[in-house]
Amino acid sequence: MKQQHELIPMVTGEYLKSLRLERKLSLADVAGAVFLDEKLLGDIEEGNADHIALLYKNGYIQTYARFLEVPADEIPALLDTAEVKESDLHTIFAVPPKRNPAEKWLRASSYVLASLLVGTLAWQFTHEAVRLSQNGSRLQSGGATMPTSEEVKNTSTQQERSGPVNASIAPLGALHAKSKDGMDTAEQAWAALSKPALPDGESLLQLIVSADSWVEITDAGGQELEMDLLRGGSEREYHGQPPFRILFGRASAVRLSIDGESVDLTAFTRDDVAQLSWPQEQHAEVESPDSD
Repeated sequence: MKQQHELIPMVTGEYLKSLRLERKLSLADVAGAVFLDEKLLGDIEEGNADHIALLYKNGYIQTYARFLEVPADEIPALLDTAEVKESDLHTIFAVPPKRNPAEKWLRASSYVLASLLVGTLAWQFTHEAVRLSQNGSRLQSGGATMPTSEEVKNTSTQQERSGPVNASIAPLGALHAKSKDGMDTAEQAWAALSKPALPDGESLLQLIVSADSWVEITDAGGQELEMDLLRGGSEREYHGQPPFRILFGRASAVRLSIDGESVDLTAFTRDDVAQLSWPQEQHAEVESPDSD
């Protein structure tokens, strides 16, 4: 058969097909052995594999020939040596046109004018702010006094009759006037707003957690104020009816305050777990976390 191949040249597909038939193998047998598609091998044998890329086509032929035990020095003669035509290069991005010198000058002039306008507006704003600040200082140094309780009452009555007063018409000196305890009017108003108003009979609990800790808080009415894992860095506030049943999973990382007074958890802590009822009697009883 080899002599016949040398005398009568055969194309690659016919040669591979003849070797397969000599071994009495079907295309399905070869496809299963080399893990290639049966139709693909048939196209190679019939010479209909031009639709396959040359690189992949030669790879399939090499795999097929090795399986049929074609000598290694004869395999290069079976490969398709057709030259691959490289695709023409196309320009994707258009070359930007050259800018006109007049356009560059116009753009630079626009930037300069915009910068001057922004600078002028900034100067006017700063000048106006300084003027208002100076006027406020003069009003404050003119001997502003704190209004008496009777004046405040009359003002409140007048406001109820005439409606709300715009804060912008209040004199700056009155806003910055100092009281006996050293706090000005604005600081007193902020302190009043920041202090929460609690219903009668309720207490305020404040927690600061520096590390992850399990927290359980229940008030006298059985309401669960908290039952969750609080992350480190959390700050929480709760209010409810005392006494409170409290449990902290990592007591060393928890700071507790009730109605503004700090609570020492040392007497109620065992194995870094604190369990207590607050308020309670003067003597502290350490409760086991596993007890009911």
